[in-house]
Amino acid sequence: MKTANDITPTHIFHPGVVLGEEIEYRKLTRRSVAKDMGISATVLSEIISGRRNITTATAIKIESALGINALFFLNMQVRYEYYKAKEQMKKTAA
Repeated sequence: MKTANDITPTHIFHPGVVLGEEIEYRKLTRRSVAKDMGISATVLSEIISGRRNITTATAIKIESALGINALFFLNMQVRYEYYKAKEQMKKTAA
């Protein structure tokens, strides 16, 4: 019988995807959100595309700009990194 520890998501995605969808849903521009966060539009685009991780400082800036609790994105980032590492370890063990 499988336990919760044995369950791996079928699709692992970077939390930047959720951030990008939220920005789009609110009909905001990346440039305006980046400005509100105090970061460059390039950095925000790198986060949304998954090329840059969401740090604690970035999560707090998201919270300030969009009103989404920083822990939401931090938890997503940690889970993303965990499952990616687990996936990588399976590949190297095989």
